[in-house]
Amino acid sequence: MSSSGEDPRLWVLYVAVVAIAAASASRSWSGSAAHSTIRSFWWRPPVAATVLWSVVAAMSLARLIFPDLLDVFRRQPVRTRDVGEWWRILTAGLVEDGGVLLTVVNLALFAVVALAIVRVWGWYRALGLVVAGQVLWGLFTTFVFPSDGAGTTGATLASAATLAGLWPVVGAPRSLLLAAATTFVLGVLLVLAGDAHGVAILIGMLLGAVLATVLPPPHPARASMSAMRGDVHT
Repeated sequence: MSSSGEDPRLWVLYVAVVAIAAASASRSWSGSAAHSTIRSFWWRPPVAATVLWSVVAAMSLARLIFPDLLDVFRRQPVRTRDVGEWWRILTAGLVEDGGVLLTVVNLALFAVVALAIVRVWGWYRALGLVVAGQVLWGLFTTFVFPSDGAGTTGATLASAATLAGLWPVVGAPRSLLLAAATTFVLGVLLVLAGDAHGVAILIGMLLGAVLATVLPPPHPARASMSAMRGDVHT
């Protein structure tokens, strides 16, 4: 199973997962009684989403300026296992092992996902999900299917897929359940294609479902349904 993401055809599926997450999040947001327009979903972005993206962007751009940083941060299973360089499991998700174009594309996708998950989950849940997604993805690509490399794609897809895990748990409308089911199918297709990023998607869905069960967000879709029933929340 490969984690390189070198096949451009598979990137169509990556982008589809991100697009579904963004569309479902904005639909939930605009359907809330507290937020009336999709435009308000996209602008202005929450401070937490901006900070989260800025940290990843700064590290990715620093790697382009100082190429030696890649060797320090990238995933190297042998060094993690034999030398104890455990930080690589996390830091591999902060830098890109490709060129400028790949860096720009991945940062653009992460920007969309960061905004979507912070809007829906809230800042501290979103931050925890991004870190947990990267750690689990890093462990998988270090111990289960070991591979050298770096990039934000795994964490981006895992974070996007947390919304697909959320919708069924909170009893979201049919359109959001369809988005969740489609995300699951895309993850399975990637796994069947031998792409480890499909595992990242399934990891994200599991994380989203677990967090929604133990610490659900004040979700816009749920809030709008409660408002229609006349419930009062403080």
